[in-house]
Amino acid sequence: MRILQVALIFLSSLVVAKGQTDEIDDRKSIAETVKTAFFAGHFNELDQIAGEYRTSKARTSSGIWKLTIFYSVFGAPESHPPYGERSFAGFEQQAKRWIDEAPDSKSAHIAYATLLYRHAFFIRGDGYAPSVAPEKWSGFFEYLNKAHKQLAASKGFASSDPHWYATMLDVAKGENWSEPDFDALFDEATTREPYYYETYFAAIERKLPIWGGTVEDVERLIDHAVMLTSPEDGVGFYARGYWYAMDRYFGSDIFQNSRVDWPKLNAGFESLVKQYPDAWNLNTFARIACIALDAEATHKAFVQLNGRIISGTWPNDAMAQTCEEWSRHESSK
Repeated sequence: MRILQVALIFLSSLVVAKGQTDEIDDRKSIAETVKTAFFAGHFNELDQIAGEYRTSKARTSSGIWKLTIFYSVFGAPESHPPYGERSFAGFEQQAKRWIDEAPDSKSAHIAYATLLYRHAFFIRGDGYAPSVAPEKWSGFFEYLNKAHKQLAASKGFASSDPHWYATMLDVAKGENWSEPDFDALFDEATTREPYYYETYFAAIERKLPIWGGTVEDVERLIDHAVMLTSPEDGVGFYARGYWYAMDRYFGSDIFQNSRVDWPKLNAGFESLVKQYPDAWNLNTFARIACIALDAEATHKAFVQLNGRIISGTWPNDAMAQTCEEWSRHESSK
């Protein structure tokens, strides 16, 4: 069994073929619409889209809020070449035009703050703090402070959009707020909207060891999130939360290095895929069940997938094939 687990980890370096899913189509469609409208200066269209997503709480096929995908365009300017200081300046100027044209637009202020936050981390880089060149810190904190001020100034009207809190939590992480202050902001956010997952993801990020947290902090947060979301989601957020933590930090060693409980995680995925039986969720269920060496759960997920392997959820097709064949063989015994 351990040999299989090691082999699965090493397979992550291989090349994959791309698959398609309703989730991918959802995300591409929303992102392209938002990018096109933003660059064309169709700000009224952007506000109409965001307003509809806020009001309806519309979800993608996997259950993520479409509002999250809307803002992801501004959270990943590196996906829009040419990428660098000049491209950030262009994005930020366009966002300021949006604010000038629609000063009461919630989305304009949040998008601008998101760009400033991403600019801060562009300057800083992605390494651990000791690896950051000393001259980069001033620019990092300058843009974090700009993002903070932008959000604080717009809180009175923009915080009715749940992504305002997700963005401010990101800024709070970067500014290294005290734990009581960070947790107070998090509690305010979840009181206003308990089902906006990006709020929890931002908080999980802050609780990871990479940001000074502990595995116990992550466990407590995810258990708390499950309690808050259980009226509609059952125990599904246990899967969403550890899925995020795995992809952001723990990787394939999640069962060795975190406090995750596989029976609870299995139940979480069962709840999640019952509510949102999209191939995106089922692929991830199969992948994590395989890493957990639960042949029965892995095989069940593959049966539901019926061949719909998606590259965005597996390191590679070789790993998917290995897991499928192993689970089929073990389940037939």
